[in-house]
Amino acid sequence: MKDKIFIAWSGSNGEALKVKSILESKFNYVCCIGGNADNSSRYSSVGDTVIQQIKECNQAIVIFQNRADGAVSNNLFFELGYVLAMYGTKKVHCVKRKNEKVVLPSDFDNSFVEPLDDEGGENAFADGIVEYFMGRQKMSINDNKMYLINNRYLMHDKLMAHYSESGSKCSDYELAQYVLFYMQAAHMFGDVKKIQKEIEEFKQKHNFEFSPELSLAVNLCLSFFELLLGIKSGGENSEVYIDKNTYWEFRSDYMHYLKQIVPDDLGIFDEWAEVFIYDHLNFASMLFANNETLPAEMRQKLYGACAEYALRCLDSIAVLEKAAPCKENNDEIGLISLLRAYIYRNLFVAKQQLGEREEAEKWLGLTLKERSSLKNNFGKGTIDTQLYNNFRMEYYLALVDYLSYMQDVDEFEVDMYRSEMVDYLHSVRNDDSENVYLKQIAYWCDKR
Repeated sequence: MKDKIFIAWSGSNGEALKVKSILESKFNYVCCIGGNADNSSRYSSVGDTVIQQIKECNQAIVIFQNRADGAVSNNLFFELGYVLAMYGTKKVHCVKRKNEKVVLPSDFDNSFVEPLDDEGGENAFADGIVEYFMGRQKMSINDNKMYLINNRYLMHDKLMAHYSESGSKCSDYELAQYVLFYMQAAHMFGDVKKIQKEIEEFKQKHNFEFSPELSLAVNLCLSFFELLLGIKSGGENSEVYIDKNTYWEFRSDYMHYLKQIVPDDLGIFDEWAEVFIYDHLNFASMLFANNETLPAEMRQKLYGACAEYALRCLDSIAVLEKAAPCKENNDEIGLISLLRAYIYRNLFVAKQQLGEREEAEKWLGLTLKERSSLKNNFGKGTIDTQLYNNFRMEYYLALVDYLSYMQDVDEFEVDMYRSEMVDYLHSVRNDDSENVYLKQIAYWCDKR
């Protein structure tokens, strides 16, 4: 089921009853009106009954109305404080009639109580409350996304709880975002098959209850996992690749998903979804271009497509990073930086293959810079060892490309970098001596 909603009220419970009816019949929420069993304001208390109700819910709607004596019930302020402490401000939705003068204590900031019109029929106020509540469900995730990836069990827990008897821990809109970051975590940790099974089971059980955003996120996730599981290895010195059917099915699905994105001023699911779609289309085009059985002309077209999707992705990232939630959570330090590093690297390869040396050098320099930032920002135990080791390895791979491709690199710098890479290889080789990427770094060091 969706969240359980505690509805706190003052004066009359009539609007609370209307809101409960709409949310349960139209939107599949479960609501609990604060007070005793028959919801009579004459008997409402702040004792065990209300506290137990609050503990069983996940969000609250607080309806500020005056009693007959022109004051707000003191009980409402107790309940407000309790739900704020239990759920946090994102999950508490305070409303009042625009034309009703509700007197609040001097310590309260009136800005957190939303004034709503009550003109247009007897249900106008209740309809306005529901509309406001549903709009507030489109919240952005207030955590750094690399933190979530590093602690992927948090997203697993939200997925497992969403339709459970205990009630969800987030809205459908928020879960749609968590699914996107869970997808990224699966890719980075190599947990694709395990998390694919989780997402498939989740979809099989609850597909008909999904919001449009949650449906899109789940389908994106499953299509991306199919792409990853379709990757083939061409041998020790060859790039990994995909075949024609894998690419065509993936591209067809993703072009369909791109049309399903609905621009939204309230949350930033749409911005994240667009970034992931263009990033994955870029990645898939590069994988297919690596297929050496294709004619040279086709591979050149694919490198061109790879560059096109990469530039679109960078445009989408530029929009995303301007959004307040990304600024507040420093996402440019974590996931956005990582996505940029991927895109810059693929742009380097594409431009190199297309014979555009100046452009290739530009993107190579940028990916090395981004990889260096990731390595430096997430050292000293700030992130899972597996992820940090990957950041280090990818930095040195980019460094090998840089030193091999760039012209007029100072020989002293080359020697110092080689010494640094030799030390790095000594520190990790015992743990992963068969890693093909480490062998590439070692081959460059030996050749120098």
